[in-house]
Amino acid sequence: MEPASKPKENHENGSLTLSKNEKPQSHAHGKLCCKADMRGSVKEAALAELQQRLKVIRDRVRGVALRQHTGFYLFGRPGTSKTHTVRTTLDEMGTQYEEHSGHITDLGLFDLLSENPDRIILLDDVSSIFEHKVALQILLAACGNGNSNRGVRTIKYKRRGHEETILFTGGIIAISNLELHDNPVMEALKSRVNYLKYDPTDQQVKALMLEIASQGWVSPNGKMMPDECVEVADFLIAESHRHKVRLDIRNLVDKAFSDYLQWRNKMTETHWKDLITSTLEEQLVELKHTPKLITRDATKRDEQITARSISNEYPDRETRLKKWKELTGKSERAFYRRLQEIDS
Repeated sequence: MEPASKPKENHENGSLTLSKNEKPQSHAHGKLCCKADMRGSVKEAALAELQQRLKVIRDRVRGVALRQHTGFYLFGRPGTSKTHTVRTTLDEMGTQYEEHSGHITDLGLFDLLSENPDRIILLDDVSSIFEHKVALQILLAACGNGNSNRGVRTIKYKRRGHEETILFTGGIIAISNLELHDNPVMEALKSRVNYLKYDPTDQQVKALMLEIASQGWVSPNGKMMPDECVEVADFLIAESHRHKVRLDIRNLVDKAFSDYLQWRNKMTETHWKDLITSTLEEQLVELKHTPKLITRDATKRDEQITARSISNEYPDRETRLKKWKELTGKSERAFYRRLQEIDS
């Protein structure tokens, strides 16, 4: 038996000449692989660029944790993992910190510093505090250079005619979606702390969402495998673009994953995709993925059509009843009742 002929190389143009019995191979699989590789490379490039930005944020957090700096103000578009990045950096360092999220008064801020004079204070989403002059003065004192080589900063507050004092050696990290507006006091605060805007592109946020999804997800309500997470992330990203909603990591990890788990645990009446769409539209939506309820009358009409079709197609009784049971799971009596209903 002769060996199979090999393609001959055309030395003039570097191409391969097929023998008479050979058929050209399809390039469809190669094209699909190339598209997948391109998508992967775009994601990796966006993620790599994002990681470069996150390095600066992590170093600023480390600077406060190591007492190289007294404060850090991080702001930018919501849902881009600002708080998560700060927390994980502090956790990886083993740094003790006290976190406060949401509204806080000037007195509440003073008490927070008084109870944690040597810790890092993480203020998350507390932009309203910068509207209060007394609170700003407390922050100015907390983020000052200190009155000794030990980095001690004196913070004073008058309460009920009595002046209270804190010797503060910790640091302040504040996270917000808002930029600080320029005024003399705010400028003084910005001169004392590192001030950084974080505004990743949609492509970078998308890459980060897919990276989070590829790791799987664990919550008190259950565990999601990576393929489940990626399916949810892909749908959320596509729907966000369709509704012109900016990508938000909170919509994925706090909402979409929870919607999916609730649906998977059979604790919803609607499909998880419809729940995600309603989140993005912020209103009740047409249920495109939830099966519609079938009424008794509709079921009856379908069975009548099926019975008539079987009766016309199959001549003998045994075959008719066998086919009827296969299609509906119902009894012989039901078959003849539906036929009678049609004829009546």
